[in-house]
Amino acid sequence: MNASPHPDPLLTIVIPTYNRAEKLELLLETLKVELQESGDEVTVMVSDNASTDGTAEVTRSMQARWPELVVRRQATNVGADENFCSCVELLSSRHFWIIGDDDLPKRGVIPKILTLLRERDPWLLYMQSEWLPLLTGPDQGEPVGDLRGRELDVAAFARQVHVWFTFLSGTVVNRLQLLRLLEGQPIRRFSGTNLVQLGWLFPLLRKGGRFIYVSDRCVLATRDNSGGYQLLTVFGATFARVVKESLGTRNRLSRILIRGAMLRYLPGRIWAERQSKDDRYLAENAWPAMRRELSTFLTFWLLVLPMGRLPRRLAEPFYQSWRVFHRLDRDLDRLRDRQRGFLGR
Repeated sequence: MNASPHPDPLLTIVIPTYNRAEKLELLLETLKVELQESGDEVTVMVSDNASTDGTAEVTRSMQARWPELVVRRQATNVGADENFCSCVELLSSRHFWIIGDDDLPKRGVIPKILTLLRERDPWLLYMQSEWLPLLTGPDQGEPVGDLRGRELDVAAFARQVHVWFTFLSGTVVNRLQLLRLLEGQPIRRFSGTNLVQLGWLFPLLRKGGRFIYVSDRCVLATRDNSGGYQLLTVFGATFARVVKESLGTRNRLSRILIRGAMLRYLPGRIWAERQSKDDRYLAENAWPAMRRELSTFLTFWLLVLPMGRLPRRLAEPFYQSWRVFHRLDRDLDRLRDRQRGFLGR
């Protein structure tokens, strides 16, 4: 991999961007303030995927005031997946954090994250997010105090994160451990699936290691900001297929991840789709692919399929039962946090 402009920083914050000049400007202004005390520990890299709006003007203006900012611009639009992967290949830092151009770190979070990286050197660090319809600055939402970072074994970590490994802005990756564990597998292995990032996350899960789950909401994320793909196909069928290809079909970790997606994520999305037409996502009939990938799980037959395929009046009791389970599940997580304290195993 090529060297980045700064010699081996602890963390590189990578911002892939395309035609979101105003949102990018807010993120860069936030990072410039938040990183004033970090010295050379953190590098920020923007990768502009040949934007046609005012992105180039934003980055030029920011570089004039922040010379340490690294900006690269693709000659042509190479697609989101390639823009992500080409960034990862340029890094030399120990850790990297890809953050969406329409997301923000909360005020004061970055120094606390750096402390965890220095002291614990995790293979993966996952942070909870707070989802808002519009981001105006890093002080929105709940303020962040001392981080409740729990060091978990790989099974417990997967159980907490499950399908949210797909959310780029939530995960900090240990690049050095990744290079050691890739074993010749390309990071582009899952290009074209809308889940390319799992190509560099799942090798770390497969081999075990040190994983830290931060239950505080450290990232401000833009609600309902995506689209242009088949949602249930991607997060139902494709996610399960990628998990099985990466970790094995009968692997305990695979079952934890897929079952977590079915219990904690898919029901809410299925019900939202049944309630109203959301034209941000492509029309789809995901059920044949979902049945193929999920049919070995009892949860699919007892919850996911009835919610999605029964008439609404018959499906609603399954949805209401799931809502009760979901609330209890979150309450148990909060109870575990209180019992374990701010940082523990």
